[in-house]
Amino acid sequence: MKKENEYTVLFTEEFDLCLENIEKFFSEQEEETLQWWYLREDEIINYIETHLSENPFMGKPVESGSFKGLRRITYGKSRHVMLNYIIYYAVHEIDGYVDVINILPSRTKRKRIGK
Repeated sequence: MKKENEYTVLFTEEFDLCLENIEKFFSEQEEETLQWWYLREDEIINYIETHLSENPFMGKPVESGSFKGLRRITYGKSRHVMLNYIIYYAVHEIDGYVDVINILPSRTKRKRIGK
């Protein structure tokens, strides 16, 4: 049952492309590594859907750079931020939905992928 104040979480094509790029990287590793990623990918998507639908303002606003205007959350359990993933998203308060736009390993210096 959907709560009255719950937001709808939408995954953009750009986000899907980021997941495909991460999967491609892991597919170039051993099969065991790729299987590890498949489990992690499901966990990440469940985390995003659960947390952002209930509290889309949990992430910090991005003040500068190519992600300015979006919010970001970190996924991962490592104390070392460089071993986690950063998820960028936009909140549409009036419409009640969240666009999940990008996911990057924290250790990357890559820019946002353009459409």
